[in-house]
Amino acid sequence: MRQRLFALLAALASAVAFALFMPGPTASAAMACAAGWNASAVYTGGNSVSYNGHNWSAKWWNQNEKPGSSDVWADKGACGDDGEPPTQEGFVVSEAQFNQMFPNRNSFYTYRGLTDALSAYPAFANTGSETVKRCEAAAFLANVSHETGGLVHIIEQNQANYPHYCDRNQPYGCPAG
Repeated sequence: MRQRLFALLAALASAVAFALFMPGPTASAAMACAAGWNASAVYTGGNSVSYNGHNWSAKWWNQNEKPGSSDVWADKGACGDDGEPPTQEGFVVSEAQFNQMFPNRNSFYTYRGLTDALSAYPAFANTGSETVKRCEAAAFLANVSHETGGLVHIIEQNQANYPHYCDRNQPYGCPAG
C-alpha cells in the first residue's frame, strides 16, 4: 500500500513538474482577471468573472453554471496579472499555470490565497537554483492535489480517521485545539 502511495505521489509530482517546466504565457500578454467565479453567487447578464485563466461575461441570469461548461457565459479571452505584484515575489508558478493545473478546483482555492499563504514562508520555492525552486513547488502542489482531490475538497473525506490523529497515550500527543 505504501509503495502504491509513493508511486502515486511521484506521478503527481512529475505531472505538476511538467506543467511548471513548460514555458507559460507572459503576464503582460494577458488582460487583468476579473473577480473569480463563485458557484453560489448569482450572476446577471453582463457580469464579469474569471475562471481557469479566462475572463467570462454572463449572457443572462445564472447560478452554479461553471464558465465554459454551458452557453451561459461568453469567453472574453485569457487573463493574467491583475496589475498588483504577487504577494510572494517571484513565485515559480504563475496564475495561468495554477489555473491549468487545477481546472476543476473548488472556488475556495485561489491563486491569491496560495501566494498570500506562501508569504509567511518566504524561503519556500524561493531558494536555490530555478530547478530546485520548481521541484520544491512541484512536490508541494502534487501533495496538496493528492490530499484535496485536485483542490476540490475543503474538508477531509474520510472523517473516520479523525480519532487516529490524536492519541494522548503516544509521545506525539495531540495538536493544540
